[in-house]
Amino acid sequence: MDSQSYFGLVDYIVFAAVLAFSSAIGIYFRFTGGKQKTFKEYMLADNSMPMLPVAFSLMASFMSAITILGVSKENYMFGTQFIVINISYIISTPIVCYFYLPVFFRLQNTSVYEEII
Repeated sequence: MDSQSYFGLVDYIVFAAVLAFSSAIGIYFRFTGGKQKTFKEYMLADNSMPMLPVAFSLMASFMSAITILGVSKENYMFGTQFIVINISYIISTPIVCYFYLPVFFRLQNTSVYEEII
């Protein structure tokens, strides 16, 4: 049996359906307008987002599929020395939460690269 995998007909159908569905969502919200009419509404949700969706969004951006697969492979190939990185997370997360994020919140900046006017 061939060791390489190829897309079959079902794979192409599912792939096309996912692309069409994702595109339809974008096109729908582009032409219906939605609530997000200003930059502040788009980037900061007009400061009206509850804590839970924001927390899930941060978690999703932090833990991607590549991270999950990559860390598993790294641990398998080189052992658990990779876990030392988590020590830096334990140390740096409280520092960022209590010293850096409040500054960005008060400035209403969305990025460290945003110009202060």
